[in-house]
Amino acid sequence: MEKVEFGNDYQFGHCHFFARYLIKVFRELLPDLDIKYHLIMAERMNEDDEVIDEVLVHAYLRVEDVLIDSEGVHSILVSSLREKDWADREKNLTPEGYDFETWEDEYDDIPEIFFNQFCSTKKLKQDVIDFMKRDDVQEVINKYR
Repeated sequence: MEKVEFGNDYQFGHCHFFARYLIKVFRELLPDLDIKYHLIMAERMNEDDEVIDEVLVHAYLRVEDVLIDSEGVHSILVSSLREKDWADREKNLTPEGYDFETWEDEYDDIPEIFFNQFCSTKKLKQDVIDFMKRDDVQEVINKYR
């Protein structure tokens, strides 16, 4: 499968923008499915165990037994690997006395707090249109139509 090149970085920084627009398209195409966001989340805590930062590590769409992001269709396992990879990197960046906690869960919405940066909406919509033409994405849609 040929990789789709995007103008925005939907793997690091803008994944939630991609997921928010993509879920609208999937819910229109597959209205009878319970399509949710599969989010990898984290909290950073200070030495008093007070939450000082909330992090959206990555956003996927969950469509039945697969996860979808801008790189394509994945098994459910991919999110656990991504969570572990983020936590391993975070350990090296966390100062003494501070800590963090990660988790994955299914959500109906992505908290608005994470939409605090700019993402070109026009480019985003075109990127999702192009993404929807991928063979692996079309296979998922056809499987559940």
